[in-house]
Amino acid sequence: MKSMEEIYEELSGLIRECRWEEIESFLQTCMDEAKEKEENGVYVAAGNELLSFYRQSGQYEKAFAVSEDILLLMEELNLEDTEHFALVLMSTGAAYEGAVQPHEAERCYERAVRILDGKKGAEKLLAEALTRQGILVLSREEGSRAETLLRRARELFEKAEKEGASPGTEEDTADAQASVYYLTALSGLGEAAWKREDYKEALSCYEKAAGKSFTLSGASEGTKLFWKNCAAACAALKDPEKEAHYRALADGAPADAGGNAS
Repeated sequence: MKSMEEIYEELSGLIRECRWEEIESFLQTCMDEAKEKEENGVYVAAGNELLSFYRQSGQYEKAFAVSEDILLLMEELNLEDTEHFALVLMSTGAAYEGAVQPHEAERCYERAVRILDGKKGAEKLLAEALTRQGILVLSREEGSRAETLLRRARELFEKAEKEGASPGTEEDTADAQASVYYLTALSGLGEAAWKREDYKEALSCYEKAAGKSFTLSGASEGTKLFWKNCAAACAALKDPEKEAHYRALADGAPADAGGNAS
């Protein structure tokens, strides 16, 4: 039977070679073998990958069936208070979002937050769960509650950065993923501030997001979008000089190492 390292390596190869039609059968075979050998850790990990595959390919009913199977097994093994359980809940929540079932999605995220809250070493995963829940709540026009969730997520990400676990290093895929959610939290906070017409706060969030995005990926389309948001906030603040600065960057003007027009 394959180890999880071998499974991840082979799965990465299938994805890299765009052999999408083989992924379902590969992961299902891994789960069947793990179940036969009673390798519960491998079963859960492979199942979570299959859940994610179904979610990404829009096969939501299959995703929910796999999720139910994995979560029930973990409950039988008394693992419902673990990071792995929370991770499956977050994958399930994302599937519910894809299936346009926001209330079910939030229930998953809320439970994941309860599991992770206060758990040592799980701060970035907690911040991700808070970000997912916060963005979902913001989409329902519940700005105040969304800001509470997203501010806490931002604090956790920034605390990790100060402690030397800066998200986004090339060596650590998990940290790179944390960077994406950190930018998402900042963007959500900027949007919430914009909706309540606090343009100064919106600008602060968008500027921080633009700076982080530029550090990670240069003048990417994502960075340019943050610069466009900065320009819009400057226009609302009646600061034409800064507005022109950010519009120039968004339109492709060369930027220095700090992400400023050069």
